[in-house]
Amino acid sequence: MTLLLAQRRALLAKIETTLGTDAQPTAAENAILVADLSLAPLLAEQARRTQNLAYFASPERHVATPHAELSFAVECAPAATAQQTPAWDPLLKACGCSASSDNNTLVYKPSSATTQTLSLHIYMHETRHVLTACRGTFSIRLEAQEFPLLLFQFRGRYTTPQNYPFPQGDTDSFALPALPSSSSLPSFTLGEQNERLSLGVERFQFNLNNSFPFSPRLNEESIDIVAREPDATLVIRDPGTAQRNLFATAEQGQKIPLQFTLGTEPGKRMHFRCPKVQPQPPQYRESDGLQYLNLPLVCLPDAGDDEFSLTLN
Repeated sequence: MTLLLAQRRALLAKIETTLGTDAQPTAAENAILVADLSLAPLLAEQARRTQNLAYFASPERHVATPHAELSFAVECAPAATAQQTPAWDPLLKACGCSASSDNNTLVYKPSSATTQTLSLHIYMHETRHVLTACRGTFSIRLEAQEFPLLLFQFRGRYTTPQNYPFPQGDTDSFALPALPSSSSLPSFTLGEQNERLSLGVERFQFNLNNSFPFSPRLNEESIDIVAREPDATLVIRDPGTAQRNLFATAEQGQKIPLQFTLGTEPGKRMHFRCPKVQPQPPQYRESDGLQYLNLPLVCLPDAGDDEFSLTLN
């Protein structure tokens, strides 16, 4: 009997030309280097046959409008070669982001326009699951002594899984991310230019928070991004109210920018910016005998479709 190893998992992803038609990603061109891949392969309502019988019995239950959900992590880094598009580019585009490039700089921003869809091939050892018409959402997570991650969630149309050879994917385009440190992340700032607060950050997570329901109808099913409400969380060394009163900032509903740059080498830098975040009431916490603040943030638009930008250069 074959042992099915839980760690033997792979993911291929490709933008669809026609919505819902398998784009047939290949291991040579569309492999994604993932971690913590989790698949809910068959989600569905149950249609019950209700019948009047002469005896007690359970009603028959049949699968109705099946779909699937997938979550995984990808290391957050520019492409291995300067001026290349990162291999996770199609994942962001299927999460409602647009990309623009100029002078070797690539910028991702959210978009309220109709988004592209993905075909995802998920290999669980010798079983291949194919999901089409996929859309989703993502988070960006930075944590002390950990590599930065993109955390994805997708929904897609279900197809019956099949036995298939495990792919030997080419993931050389995935670069080693910069490990956050005082040298690779020299500043993490909150506030306007003349009053920026340099933060001692233990943890940061930005959540795009797309709403992307699976919507079954009589003659079709769709997965559309219908809303987003981005937010973020900062865990920072308490600066003290003398340096910056974050309680007053939250109380007054102030809107201030947040930004950081990870990496110092040209072609391997990532600059993240939110033009307007609205700090919410901080909470105290302790770590290594020091006082920290857990600071929730609401990420607001400035002119629209600009709650965040992720710039690679």
